Amino acid sequence: MTHDMTQRGTTFLVFYKFRSMTRDEKEKSKNEWNELKNTLPQGIELIGEYGHAWGTEYNGFLLFQAETSDSFFDWWSKFKDSIRWYVDKTHTITARRK
Repeated sequence: MTHDMTQRGTTFLVFYKFRSMTRDEKEKSKNEWNELKNTLPQGIELIGEYGHAWGTEYNGFLLFQAETSDSFFDWWSKFKDSIRWYVDKTHTITARRK
């Protein structure tokens, strides 16, 4: 049975701010990010990727949908550890659909 996660689950708006990087580091982070996107665990979906967050101090934001908050938070700590070398700061907003 497939789940329509737009009808249930939890949405996570994750703002991110990159640290200063060399050209080689930018390329490495881009490659790592593309790999990470393709290995999201079951029950977590990246539904939006935005390269700008005007009006904030962040470089952009991501929208994730998860079947459960617990599954997202279990994955998030591992994910954050893997991006920590090139992402200086994140801010997450969590919402549940009514």
